[in-house]
Amino acid sequence: MNIYSVNLSGPAPWGFRLQGGKDFSMPLTVSRLTPGGKAAQAGVGVGDWVVSISDTNAEDMTHVEAQNQIRAATDSLTLTLSKAFKAGDQKMENLDKHGLRMENLPCFIPNDRSKKRLIQDTEDWQPRTGTTQSRSFRMLAQLTGTDYMQDPDDEILKRSREKFLTEIQSPRYARLRDWHHDRSARALNIKS
Repeated sequence: MNIYSVNLSGPAPWGFRLQGGKDFSMPLTVSRLTPGGKAAQAGVGVGDWVVSISDTNAEDMTHVEAQNQIRAATDSLTLTLSKAFKAGDQKMENLDKHGLRMENLPCFIPNDRSKKRLIQDTEDWQPRTGTTQSRSFRMLAQLTGTDYMQDPDDEILKRSREKFLTEIQSPRYARLRDWHHDRSARALNIKS
């Protein structure tokens, strides 16, 4: 593992967003960086694993615990991270024709204790109202300096899907499809 540390000078925003955590049975990783932000300038990379936050081991942290640890850092934030591997960095070898083993690839295998905790924590789970979740995400985005970033817009995806469905039902599409099928059939007949 390629472990490194960065010390970001405060105050927030720090310029990154996290995903994962013990409650998600996934390691904490950097999911986004603000271009030119403090984290990006320090060499933090998207996909890097968070090993510790302000000298506190992050392996057993839930997502919210990690957020709180980051919020608590006012003057500076020290992160220890493990570099994400890029394509080609992994060495693969065949194992008895049954599968591949990848070296230099960190992995997170949840143990029975973490599975049991996840089940216990979610037994009485109820969905929150949209405003509670939205407010906490807005606060986190402001702290990490990623509040201007947006996820793919559902409305744009919906319009794109509708346009595609309209196109494949159009007479123009039908003519093109028929022409292609006729041409393919003629090509097959010529070869026979």
